[in-house]
Amino acid sequence: MTIRNQILKIILSVLLGIAVLLAIILGILSYFAQEKAEEALKSSNAKVSSVRVNLFTRSVVINDFVWSYPEDSLAHVPYFIKAQNIRIRGVSIYQFLLRKKLHINKLLVEGATIHYNRMHRPKDTKTGKKNIQINGISIGQISLKDIHTTIFSDTIPEYSGTISLTVNDIELADIKKANDVSQYLIESIEGNITRIQIHEQGSMYTTSISQLYISSAEKQVIMDSILLIPNYSKYDFSRKVGKQVDRFSASFPKVSVTGLIFNKLKDSLFTASEVVISSAELFVYRDKRLPFIKKENTPLPMALLRTLPFGAAIDTVTITDAKITYEEFPEKGFQTGQVTFDKLYASLDHISNREYYSNYKQSTLIVSSNINQGVINAEFSLPYGDPQIYNAKGSITNLELSQLNPILENLAFISISSGTLNQLTFNFDYNDIVSRGSLVVNYDNLKIVSMTKEKESTKNEFKSWILNTAIKSDKDKSVDKVRRTGTIYLERDRKKAIFNVWVKSLFSGLKSSVLDSSTKKEREK
Repeated sequence: MTIRNQILKIILSVLLGIAVLLAIILGILSYFAQEKAEEALKSSNAKVSSVRVNLFTRSVVINDFVWSYPEDSLAHVPYFIKAQNIRIRGVSIYQFLLRKKLHINKLLVEGATIHYNRMHRPKDTKTGKKNIQINGISIGQISLKDIHTTIFSDTIPEYSGTISLTVNDIELADIKKANDVSQYLIESIEGNITRIQIHEQGSMYTTSISQLYISSAEKQVIMDSILLIPNYSKYDFSRKVGKQVDRFSASFPKVSVTGLIFNKLKDSLFTASEVVISSAELFVYRDKRLPFIKKENTPLPMALLRTLPFGAAIDTVTITDAKITYEEFPEKGFQTGQVTFDKLYASLDHISNREYYSNYKQSTLIVSSNINQGVINAEFSLPYGDPQIYNAKGSITNLELSQLNPILENLAFISISSGTLNQLTFNFDYNDIVSRGSLVVNYDNLKIVSMTKEKESTKNEFKSWILNTAIKSDKDKSVDKVRRTGTIYLERDRKKAIFNVWVKSLFSGLKSSVLDSSTKKEREK
């Protein structure tokens, strides 16, 4: 054996001995670190079945972890956490000792239950001990699997869901600002939140979402099976509020958001390429027997959008194959009337409340829908600026007017025995004060029956004769267009929503068109 080989053998033996000695030392230190970790967990009121610390691999494994803030009963516990498995890998001892910065390569939490009671904040538990100073936190990856989370208000669960998410490259520079979401830097996030329930204390509704998928890499959020469920019956709902309000119930099988820029969310700016709402059903009920009480004015759509506390910019909102049913109990009636719009398609482009689209001055809403066998097509311009004028134009075609009897008989006490609306076209401008424009109507064989205002309503012969005398039964293309044109003029009730402006503007034009010339002139005057 040559001297060189002997030297190499000695060096290898020394290195092997050092490695063995280092392993022994790290094993002993890991044992003491494990004891210290167990003591620290016990002192913070945590319980575990086992803790394994390996300084050689810089990892920590905690099994059957249970931690709650000490209080007299679970209902008053501000925090409660239970996890089957917590794994911490790649803890940087160098960063912590020299820079007081906590750096972890990966944090894995599996099968956990988390309760947070926002009505019971932790009491001040200062003991005089010096807190460990941490200048910042960085984690390469947080992986959460089947985390059952519930947020309580006292004993009432208000928010709940099961979280399975992977978050990459998280940094928090100032540990004192840990409660401020905007202080976190996050590279990417992907995963699901399932079985979401929202039932805020005192709320009139419960919201449930079957699944929410989120991916910052794909720039999308997809929500499946969204339900908005009223907490009170149609009769009790308004009476609980104490005034006349709309009661909504809705289902959204799927809502998808694409082109979402996640980095801008921390700056309170929601920007997306497209929002698609598919096959939604909306049911609206209003009980007009209660008083209409509203002190503040209702802004027009874009003015209302500007009041949001966050910025919004969406290239396109698309609604496909929706169904909307409106039901109303009249102030002096005996039963409800309703009207349904189905096969509703709508697109709304360039929605913004922060002058995001420099090349556009307005958003445009285009809608098409069936009302019974009739078809509605409409286009609405929604200007960004305050002083600009809104516009609505469109048409209603091929509507058998007798199909409107379910709402007319119960709300207006009239019934249409015959009549076909071949076409109605409208075009009017409006602002916060007034709407002005015109419509052209084409109908034939219109006959109206007036009903008595009784619980068992019957035909009122005299009023029916008056109505049919005042209204011409035919205004088809054989009638001069001028005589088929109605003037739209409406002074807006500023306490009511935009739908009231649209509907009543059309009715003002219809009254102007269908009444005989003397009545029409008096109305225009």
